[in-house]
Amino acid sequence: MKITGKVVARIFHNASNGYTVLVIKTDTDSLTAVGETSEIEVGDMIELEGSYDTHNSYGDQFKFSTCTKVMPKDRTALVQYISDNIKGVGKKTATNIVNMFEDETVSVIRMHPDRLSEVSGLNEEKIENLRNFFLNEWEKWNTVEYLSKFGISVLVANKIYETLRSDTIAIVKEDPYSLLGFVKTLDFKTIDKIGLNQGISHDNSSRICAGILYSLSEVTEFGHTCIEEEKLIEHSADVLGTTESVIENGLISLKMNEKIYIQTIDDVNYVFISTFYLAERNISETIIAHANQFSSNKEYKREIEIVSEKHDLILSEEQMIAISTCLNNSISVITGGPGTGKTTIIKCIIDILSDMKKSYVLAAPTGRAAKRITETTGKEAKTLHRLLEITKLDDRDLDLFLNFIVKNIEADVVIVDEASMIDTLMMNNLLKAMKTTTKIILVGDVNQLPSVGPGSILKDIIDSEMVPTVFLREIYRQSSKSDIIMNAHKVNRGEFPEFKTKDTDLFFLKTNSIEETVSELSSLIAYRLSNFADINIMTDLQVLTPTKKNELGTYSLNKTIQNILNPKTTKKHSKEHRGKIFREDDKVMQIINNYDREYNQNDVRGTGIYNGDIGYISHIDNLLEYMVIIFDDDKKVDYKFDELDELEHAYAVTIHKSQGSEYDYVIIPLYSGYPKLFTRNLLYTAMTRAKKILILIGNRNIINFMVENIEENNRKTGLKHQITKK
Repeated sequence: MKITGKVVARIFHNASNGYTVLVIKTDTDSLTAVGETSEIEVGDMIELEGSYDTHNSYGDQFKFSTCTKVMPKDRTALVQYISDNIKGVGKKTATNIVNMFEDETVSVIRMHPDRLSEVSGLNEEKIENLRNFFLNEWEKWNTVEYLSKFGISVLVANKIYETLRSDTIAIVKEDPYSLLGFVKTLDFKTIDKIGLNQGISHDNSSRICAGILYSLSEVTEFGHTCIEEEKLIEHSADVLGTTESVIENGLISLKMNEKIYIQTIDDVNYVFISTFYLAERNISETIIAHANQFSSNKEYKREIEIVSEKHDLILSEEQMIAISTCLNNSISVITGGPGTGKTTIIKCIIDILSDMKKSYVLAAPTGRAAKRITETTGKEAKTLHRLLEITKLDDRDLDLFLNFIVKNIEADVVIVDEASMIDTLMMNNLLKAMKTTTKIILVGDVNQLPSVGPGSILKDIIDSEMVPTVFLREIYRQSSKSDIIMNAHKVNRGEFPEFKTKDTDLFFLKTNSIEETVSELSSLIAYRLSNFADINIMTDLQVLTPTKKNELGTYSLNKTIQNILNPKTTKKHSKEHRGKIFREDDKVMQIINNYDREYNQNDVRGTGIYNGDIGYISHIDNLLEYMVIIFDDDKKVDYKFDELDELEHAYAVTIHKSQGSEYDYVIIPLYSGYPKLFTRNLLYTAMTRAKKILILIGNRNIINFMVENIEENNRKTGLKHQITKK
């Protein structure tokens, strides 16, 4: 269904995803329209395609799938349009133009601008402004309308036009698959519909090559940087509906154009997107160069004695070896589980470096991890993004990420904590920022979940056996009393955890259904934990879950917990956004890195709120359309309502999101879910987030299954091979 009308109000617009609420006046009615669009302003004439829908809260709406600007059809509207958009041309002059040229006005402005000199009130500059505006807008409108016919949203169509300008339609008609190289957010399946609708054959070379790259990119969503050539051929042939021989020819073409690389590892051919191959090659070359630098065998006994006395420490033999190994080598790794003293080693190293007058930087992959290492060492730690000054970069633009010009690191030593979370492209950027003389110390738990992005950096470096690595195995006295830590190590070794009923910090509550699991969790949060311990449920407790969806996922659990801890009341303001109710006092999490987000911290202004930062809504102003959030470290931040996509509730978060963080009390519901997701290192990572009390609720068989499921560890990468083959 199509409707045409004039925009009389723009109630809401989210710039990040284009979601817009408009009030439209047609010839016969006024209506509310909702959908994705951009650059629509009050006064624009638009054509919408969609259908009527009834919203539970807002009543009847026209839900549109496409939105196209149209030229004003009546003279009054055209006068208004010209005066609104052309600088220096008011209503009087615009009226003169329309009265003189009538129905030919737009054609005259675009094709015969010299005739405009006849109009009183126009000079050469204004005529040029008129012509340029109508040429650009006409072109843009035609392009957006053309692309919308293929199901491309106005938001994406505008991005395409911004890149290709007047060539857009010609390029789409000649080779729509080339769009994938210009606009990284485009999906192959969308473009393939355009190509097939235009009569492009299934075996067209551009289609085949684009489809292979699409199939290859799907692999990276599971953390791999490569795939076996045989599997890629089979999968691509299935996706594209063609023969394997056609795919093999496409691989040859892509390889010749250096879009892919093929590497033989253990007699098997693996195919890489060029970005990941080049990044792994760069990483391997830097690691090898550092590993081959001269290393000393100094024991640093006196220096270690001094820092031990300073901090009243009794260091073990393996801790002293770890310290001297890091100080003696150009690159080194310290790895170990919870309670093995990794943070103590970092504190000793930075004290010794300070005494030696050596400069150093502390870094971590996420804001939460950087904050934690800052708190434990008393020294500033930066996120890798902040350290390298990587800002406003779309993670989907792999080529830009690979070639990004990072800030050089001038320090003598770089220490990166939580190194298991570093992905391939970030590691490449980190290493290219360093001088050849800079020492690199990677600290992390190789048995935790790997990075969210593709790669297996820490594991591959350790497995290459080219980098001096210290494995911390001894659990220290205080930690050895913790059933959480002892059982986490058991899980890591592939042993089933043991649960006591008293004198423990680890509890297991058996349930017989998902409903019973939710009920147990709810009662713990509502009153049982408060009766058991001196705890602030809102700030001290964190619920962790493997998934976002299903009854035990974050979406459902956050609603359940919100109703318990922060129920609806007339005393608290709230804001509904995309099905979520944000309420004053809600616990929320920032879910993207926003380096430009301004905050006020104890009357000191700064910028930067990061993925994983947790805060609480202190105020919601529905009149001025913004809310105030106070983050854990007293950073006060204002969010406009059209910026709420950066936030989600944080009563329950995924285990992946919890990496680099620790919480006093943790509850983990485990009853059922997607088997491939329920892995040993997911359980191990979740258990190691708890400091005081850990409660597992659910099915013991699921826990045992996770202990035995090591699939997550088997990421396909080429880094180890790149390091060891040289």
